[in-house]
Amino acid sequence: MKQLLFWMVLIVGIVALIGSCAKKDDSTATTATTLSAPSGVSATLGWHQVAVDWTAVSGASSYTVYWDNATGVSSSSTAITGITDDNYTHSSLDNGTTYYYMVAAVDSSGTGSLSSEVSATPRGVKTVAEACTAVSLTETPSGDWDGMKDKDNVSGSFYFSYRDETHSNGCTNNTTFVGTTIASSIPSGTLGYKKIITITSSTSFTKAEHWFSDTDCTVGTGWFAEDFDNVSVGDNITIAGWPDAAEASQFVPYATKFDNYTAEHYCMLGETDAIKSFISSSYGQTVTVGTGHSISQSSTVSAIMVYLDNVSGSTKNWLNFKSHDNTTTPDNWTTQGGNIFYNL
Repeated sequence: MKQLLFWMVLIVGIVALIGSCAKKDDSTATTATTLSAPSGVSATLGWHQVAVDWTAVSGASSYTVYWDNATGVSSSSTAITGITDDNYTHSSLDNGTTYYYMVAAVDSSGTGSLSSEVSATPRGVKTVAEACTAVSLTETPSGDWDGMKDKDNVSGSFYFSYRDETHSNGCTNNTTFVGTTIASSIPSGTLGYKKIITITSSTSFTKAEHWFSDTDCTVGTGWFAEDFDNVSVGDNITIAGWPDAAEASQFVPYATKFDNYTAEHYCMLGETDAIKSFISSSYGQTVTVGTGHSISQSSTVSAIMVYLDNVSGSTKNWLNFKSHDNTTTPDNWTTQGGNIFYNL
């Protein structure tokens, strides 16, 4: 009987000991918790990028940024892992597209809770007005030109046209024109091009060339703009001897002569290192990437400018620059050429 009692007490003790150890293991397992969500999360737009920032979490060994181009980011969204700083710059993005982000801290216990969602939309290239405010360059019409014979006053913005091609919002992506005609005066890799004349007052205008790395002219990479002032309107003239019969059938046979105008400033903007190099070699100027650079200069030039209505059945208005001359304004066209612009 004593032996039976001994064995019963021994068995009960062993069972109690095993239970105690199990409870201790459970207690140890439940103490491991993941980190809380980072606070102060922000997203700042940039050029083809978004800078995501947050407040560091104590104990974090790294961070994971989850992102999507639609709201509703979760732990199943695309993850950028192994970030050891309390910020991350998400690059190579599409300008104009909104990107959404959440951030989580990581330690030995795993990935912690997700932060609140933030978003930002990478911007397009700076406008002429943004980078050249000091020299009053603008692409926002504010005036018109008087004196156009039998026509309404000229106002608004006019977009360059290459051989009467149809453009989308002024975008020229003709490979012959971009690749050969103006290849020496644009950055390498340019696929889209816009040249815009903007009437800024009754005596001034802006001419800007915009460069793009895509054929839709949505990914701007920089521009070169000129500001012209002191426009002096001369007499209306009759144009004689059109050199090309096809042109003669499209354009009216008269023009308004502009005796002269003054080139006041140049302003250039480079958004990539390639364009910075381009501007340095072509104009002898160094342009800081992402900022404008202005050059003050004053020279008097002259031209014949024609305002044309309803060319070739089009409902657009057209502006034709011909026969640029640094001394006198010719009375008639003697050669083909010049710049033809249309109004949207």
